[in-house]
Amino acid sequence: MVFCVCGDGRSAEYGLATNLPLSGSWVNYGAGMNNSFKLAVDQAMASGKLGDIRLRVIEGDNAGNTAQAVTLATKAGADPSVIGAFCCWASENGIATHSVYQRYGLPVILGGSNDHRSSRPFHSDGVVFRNSPYDLINMKFAAVYAANIAHFKKIYLLDDTSAFGRTQVDEFEKVAREKGGTAIIIGRESIAQGEKDFTPLLTKIKPLNPDLVYLGGRIIEASLLRQQMVRLNLTAPMMTSGGTFSETYIKITGQPAEGTLASFWGLPLANYPDGRGLAFEKAYADAKFNNPYEAFGPMAYAAGEVFVQATQAAAKSGSVSRQALLNQLNTQEFQTLLGNFHFDQNGMPNLIHIAIYEVRDGKWQILYRTDPTATTLVKASP
Repeated sequence: MVFCVCGDGRSAEYGLATNLPLSGSWVNYGAGMNNSFKLAVDQAMASGKLGDIRLRVIEGDNAGNTAQAVTLATKAGADPSVIGAFCCWASENGIATHSVYQRYGLPVILGGSNDHRSSRPFHSDGVVFRNSPYDLINMKFAAVYAANIAHFKKIYLLDDTSAFGRTQVDEFEKVAREKGGTAIIIGRESIAQGEKDFTPLLTKIKPLNPDLVYLGGRIIEASLLRQQMVRLNLTAPMMTSGGTFSETYIKITGQPAEGTLASFWGLPLANYPDGRGLAFEKAYADAKFNNPYEAFGPMAYAAGEVFVQATQAAAKSGSVSRQALLNQLNTQEFQTLLGNFHFDQNGMPNLIHIAIYEVRDGKWQILYRTDPTATTLVKASP
């Protein structure tokens, strides 16, 4: 089923629907993503580059709940004025919604949802695109750093039982064993989302004397775990990924956050080409949003840029519709904050940024990043 917005492609209003956690425990990510996406659209509207075409952002709050994410995807799909969607921070929501967007022929860009199962080629839903690499790619570099660069010899693994957490740890374990030998992994346990007291588990882990604890999980549990590690004098660093990479993590964890490591599919804003990251930072500050853009803001802003440029190109070709945008997403080169890229046959960008960070002096400091061909990690410039 494919909906088309009627009109001459030159003087009409079209909707772009977001599907993000704008309330609940992940609001720090969702609000920053929503604001950043809207900023890109608002800037395009103010610039006049779309002529008489109006784009409006239809904000959708899934509260981090899968059922609500599916409801929002269905609502957006059934609204013929909506020509594109931006979803979802959490992997379980991306996995649950991509078939819904496919059913309605609604192009969707994933700005989070790092689990590979929400990405092509692991499903066949051709309307799904992403502007960041999925977990299998990210975990490869995380494990390469841990085994070959930091030379950790004894790693204990934890996952939070979510699709996101389990898949991350599975892949990290696989690559770490390939790079560092089977003995590098000294144990693995699962924790429950919402769990608050990790003392019994950490008391069990401490005598094993790990030199790294890897957590496939999210911000609240990571913060509590790290604080309790320090309290028990478990001196190994903790390493995480996009579910924890956040200024909010540092803020709520306090001093124990020092030394935390993370792999993340993004760079410091100053590292993006042609000053685009710094220009985004200034524009976001000038807009006076109530929430920071957070770690995923740049990806969300880039998604907004992509939809704007795809709409502009479709209008010049004489038709703005879901199918027209889908055609542009499959063929067009986009100029974004992240850099210039096009989507490949699986809806993946031909541009990959993955970096390793460490909390130092209360800030995430980049240590290593992927080289231009995304085949290895290189030491980041000071």
